[in-house]
Amino acid sequence: MNFLYIAMLIPIFGLFYAAFTSFLKYRQHRSMLDVLKVYAEKGEAPPQEVLAALTKGFSLAEPGVNAPARWDEGAPRRPSVQGPMHYWSLVGLFSVFAAGFAYASWSSGAAGYPFAIVAFTMGAVAVWALIMAVALTLKK
Repeated sequence: MNFLYIAMLIPIFGLFYAAFTSFLKYRQHRSMLDVLKVYAEKGEAPPQEVLAALTKGFSLAEPGVNAPARWDEGAPRRPSVQGPMHYWSLVGLFSVFAAGFAYASWSSGAAGYPFAIVAFTMGAVAVWALIMAVALTLKK
């Protein structure tokens, strides 16, 4: 299969994944609102146990499900800093992407200019992640 077709499948898969997770999040919020609607129709406030169960239930924003923990438990408005392993993994990921697009640019000849732009962009992100990984590793 041609490299261009494979390169087009990756963003399409990402779009489907994002749509699916958004649909799951929608269903979760809808069911939470249905529970709260029952209490509103009765005219009483939901117990704290019910509210805690609704907020601690399955969530796509919980660590390990869809996104890393962005907020500290003690200070709800202070973002937590990612660890160095997060940035080392980004170094590997974007280095591979940069190498792949550089190869696509090289093998396409004169028509590979767009691939070269993407390769330089991916390389710049890899360098940024490398700087962050080294800085956080030395900080510890």
